[in-house]
Amino acid sequence: MQLSKKTMIVMAAALFAATPLMAGEYGNDVGNKFTRGLANTATGWGEIPKNIANESSHSNALVGITWGTVKGAAHAVGRTGVGVFDLATFFVPSDEYVHSTYVWQDSNKETSYGSY
Repeated sequence: MQLSKKTMIVMAAALFAATPLMAGEYGNDVGNKFTRGLANTATGWGEIPKNIANESSHSNALVGITWGTVKGAAHAVGRTGVGVFDLATFFVPSDEYVHSTYVWQDSNKETSYGSY
């Protein structure tokens, strides 16, 4: 049986709605990891303009466009990959692996990876 895109969106919405109803910390951790994974999978590409802007402000526009694009693409792959992993394993709570948690947070800071 193949699920349509619409069915998957409804299932994800049901999970979001059910998360607050789950008892204890486990439900919150699982919901946070799922949300984090979904957001990072969908917005990982945002690392490219973020890094272009950061490199341009630290150096110049040429460096921003060239090195910022390369660096941003690498971080986009990293953030998206971590997002996919978080989605695949959301039922096993874990610490955040990408810092900042979302691409739009602390946009002037470089993205880093690993548990703190």
